[in-house]
Amino acid sequence: MRKKVSKPGLRNRVRNLCAAVIIALVSSMTCGAFLVSAHENAGNTVYTYYKSVEIQPGDTLWDIAEDTMTSEYDSTSEYVRVLKDMNNLSSDQIQAGMHLVIAYESPEFK
Repeated sequence: MRKKVSKPGLRNRVRNLCAAVIIALVSSMTCGAFLVSAHENAGNTVYTYYKSVEIQPGDTLWDIAEDTMTSEYDSTSEYVRVLKDMNNLSSDQIQAGMHLVIAYESPEFK
């Protein structure tokens, strides 16, 4: 009877080749996902700027907050708190002739 001779070297080479192919595929997919993500965000850049506005008769802090609130805030009340902090106000009371610093957004210029 003949003995079957196995070739462990060939088996190891095939296993190593399969592992290398799998690693290359996973790496390619991961890098591709990062590139797609970077391209998707590139056109959506919005900058926040600050300016001073003069309070007109009849203006309220809440009206100004509703008109000027930027997308980073979830609610008007949250933005009112931020406006009060930015302008060192202890209450919601404002008067005509006062100046408030407000934030506003502007898209990226291309």
